[in-house]
Amino acid sequence: MKKLRKFLLYFLVFCIISILVFSLSGCYSTQSIDDLAYVVALGIDLGKSNNLELTIQLTFPNSSDSTSTSGEAAPTIINSVECASINSGISLLNSYISKEINLSHCKVIVFSEEIANKGIGQEIYTLSNQVQIRPDCNIIISKSSAKEYITNSKPELENLVAKYYELTPYSNQYTGHIVNATISSFFNSLSANYSDPVAILGNGNKLKLPSSQKTTEAEDEFNIVAGQNPLVTYNRESENLGVAVFKQDKLVGELTALESVFHSILTNQFESTVISVDNPYKENSVIDIALYYHKDTKMDSKLVNGSPYVNSKIYLNARLLSVDKSSESLTPNKIKELEGLINSYLENAILEYQYKTAKIFEADIDGVGKNLIKNFKNEKQWSNYNWSANYKNTFFDVQVTTNIKSSFLLSS
Repeated sequence: MKKLRKFLLYFLVFCIISILVFSLSGCYSTQSIDDLAYVVALGIDLGKSNNLELTIQLTFPNSSDSTSTSGEAAPTIINSVECASINSGISLLNSYISKEINLSHCKVIVFSEEIANKGIGQEIYTLSNQVQIRPDCNIIISKSSAKEYITNSKPELENLVAKYYELTPYSNQYTGHIVNATISSFFNSLSANYSDPVAILGNGNKLKLPSSQKTTEAEDEFNIVAGQNPLVTYNRESENLGVAVFKQDKLVGELTALESVFHSILTNQFESTVISVDNPYKENSVIDIALYYHKDTKMDSKLVNGSPYVNSKIYLNARLLSVDKSSESLTPNKIKELEGLINSYLENAILEYQYKTAKIFEADIDGVGKNLIKNFKNEKQWSNYNWSANYKNTFFDVQVTTNIKSSFLLSS
């Protein structure tokens, strides 16, 4: 018995010592963050002598050092290399950069319009298989080269370029003019057989408008995309506006700012935006209206005589923003008339947008197929139906219900 107790005591002491030794010893294989070069943006263009031109924008852990002034942008480094593939490009860049490249903090992946037209499926699958790339990394399609986009991306209100890339897509929460298109959502739509992907539409060319140039007319101000900046008389660098539309892995078109709002509404990503409609009570004037999310869009898809038929019911809240002396005549009865006007305007505009995706792009970016698939008994029937080829035959119907709320309504 004494021997057993002695053995257990020695065994317990041995275990305690072993735990202390392993817990207090250093980890030889662990890398310090000072040994890594962090990529915040990855650009992919068609190469001249190789398949691709890979561009990386690097930042370092000490980029946000407190010794820098508050108005000074944190430094970054941009490097490019021609390569056969993304992985070989990273390997080449690693060979002459003093720190090991790390993609875990990459915020955006930028593809040029040129390479997107040819198809980016292989690159998307490669990046999705890259364990360092986070699924919430956004995808941007640049109308200029990806290298130009990254080079011209200079934060105006942020010191850290990584923070700038991270926050930019979230303007969709208050404008609806772009989408928060991540590599995860792109991959899921690409690999599914009932939907097509979208990405953020960007432009990396420096724009300069002459001071005498007029801005866009009111009725056209929401029908713009990246590269058609109506805003400025000064240098404007990289910008994001609109949505890039894909048919499977190939770029087939782009949505305007207003069409991007409709896409967000139909896919239940919408939060708020501002539109202008003709004022029926005052000639040559418009009424500015803020639209807000009320409840999810209800989409019902079914087959009618072999053709897809889609009915979408949309529910929005609205607030009148235009206030002047004539607003006194906007009685509750006229507000109801105005609600009908807004509903009619949105129904016609959304129908036009939906038929554009079906007849021109032939790309189901609004999840119609995902809703229609319930009408088929099994996966084989759905595959035989060939949704990719049949989306162009879809018929649409839209009902919009808008509830205007305004603190400026006056009783008659």
